[in-house]
Amino acid sequence: MKVSAYMSTTTEVASPDTTLNQIAKQLATNNVSCVVIVEDKKPVGIITKTDITRAYAGEVPSNTIADAFMSSTDLICVKTDTQTDDIADLIQKKFVHHLVVVDEKGNFAGVASSWDVAREVSLDAKAFPYNRELWTKPKKAVQVSTDKAPVMQ
Repeated sequence: MKVSAYMSTTTEVASPDTTLNQIAKQLATNNVSCVVIVEDKKPVGIITKTDITRAYAGEVPSNTIADAFMSSTDLICVKTDTQTDDIADLIQKKFVHHLVVVDEKGNFAGVASSWDVAREVSLDAKAFPYNRELWTKPKKAVQVSTDKAPVMQ
């Protein structure tokens, strides 16, 4: 399956001149695990909760701007048509939890996380050879009886 089918497109973004303090607030307020640094629609970096924790532990001033803190050489981007197996390989080989997804023009399109990949692989495994929709539809309420165990309907 292509990453475009399951990547997160509602990812938080910030500009290179955003401070680490502002990014930390974005992470906490929006309950997300990363903020992609974008300049002219192109991703130039990513800052994760782990990065913020390391910055705090290393006593990096909170008014440090993202551009001075991040290392753009560490940014790993994949195209929207990249297959799940390739995404999983990259995450495992590079020891990262997030891959930035770009469109055919190199513009920011979304983020694929290790959780996204795990969910897709799990759904595919459950769905074979059955219809995938059976596993993604909400379940009906559990019926509880005093004489037998609860049964999913």
